[in-house]
Amino acid sequence: MCYRPAVPTPPSVADELKSLRIERTAKQRSLPSWAPPAIGVAAVAVVLFVAWKLLAPRVFVPEVETTAVALVSPAQAQQLLVATGYVVPQRQANISPRIGGRVAKLFVEDGTVVKKGQLIAVLEDQDYRAQVVQAEADARSAEARERRAQVEVRDAQRAFDREKTVQEKGVSTPAALDQVTARLDGSKAALSAARGDSASARARVEVAKVNLENCYVRAPFDGRITQKLTDIGEIVFGALSAGTGGRGGIASLADFSTLQVEADVSESQVAKLKIGTPAEIVLDAFPDRRYRGKVAEVRPRVDRAKATVTVKVGFVDDPADVLPDMGAKVTFLAKELDEAAAKAQPIRAVQADAVVERGETKVVWVVDPQDQLRSVPVITGAPMGGLVALRDGPPPGTKVVRRPDGDLRTGMKVKEKQ
Repeated sequence: MCYRPAVPTPPSVADELKSLRIERTAKQRSLPSWAPPAIGVAAVAVVLFVAWKLLAPRVFVPEVETTAVALVSPAQAQQLLVATGYVVPQRQANISPRIGGRVAKLFVEDGTVVKKGQLIAVLEDQDYRAQVVQAEADARSAEARERRAQVEVRDAQRAFDREKTVQEKGVSTPAALDQVTARLDGSKAALSAARGDSASARARVEVAKVNLENCYVRAPFDGRITQKLTDIGEIVFGALSAGTGGRGGIASLADFSTLQVEADVSESQVAKLKIGTPAEIVLDAFPDRRYRGKVAEVRPRVDRAKATVTVKVGFVDDPADVLPDMGAKVTFLAKELDEAAAKAQPIRAVQADAVVERGETKVVWVVDPQDQLRSVPVITGAPMGGLVALRDGPPPGTKVVRRPDGDLRTGMKVKEKQ
């Protein structure tokens, strides 16, 4: 029997088609173990980067100390110290009548300028006029009694003289002499009493006239009425009145030639001052005016509550338009200013440590309203104490950086030190 090798069976058409089929389910692939932590770190880094961009300009900005360009007068170059106070007249009074009464006439208003002795007001004076008339009548009656007493003394003296003559001739009795002597002594005593009554009556006339004159209220010194305290028809009481059922005065009077500024100076600084120390006075009401002044008095008393000493500064220049109780700033000076320097216009100045050199140019670092920096070239003038004058540069009121360092850049955002 002949052996034949097996012949493989050819694949069928169905098997061939099955081999060509594409699998629809893909195999799942897993991520490496280091991928999730790396993704988390990257996400955190992105968040931190965004937060830095948003918050760094607001939180992590350099702090700088700033000052402002100011208008400075020549006096500030000689400045010792500065104090504030108020204008006070050194001679002032509330004018009151010496007696109480109802105001019949009033001749002043607020601001009226008066001279010493000028009539300011009149009180109702009918009662006092009647008292004068009565006192004068009493005085005349007393003078008549005095004259009668004088007549009696003369008559008694003649009787005494006759009796003495008779006694010398021996034709009278001692009793008659005693009688005329007693009459003479009695008449002399009566004359002394009459003279006393007459003097008392004349004194009462003077008192009545003084009371009448007290109804006429006059200015005690030259000055200006600062406040009218009463009106016609109101009752005022005076220094000699027993009751207080009315107002306490007619008007307030101040001598404007004695105006001074009373400033409070720290007790630690008052040793720098003495009588005659020059000063410059600037009133809050007239900030564009400057008055020369001098220390007139350093009050020898310390206010323990405020730790200050009151210093009175008198005006050297005419205090035109200055009124009592105006607020004032006093700059005490190391050197007195002449009239030209006192009237010189203020100039721009800035703290000397705000000016830095940038190459061959001097600049200041200006802080704009958005708290960003920019450098501005300046031309400086003469030094003025701790300041330096600016002949050219930013306008007054501009904020600039003090003691700027080399890390500042234009456009950099900064924050002011509090």
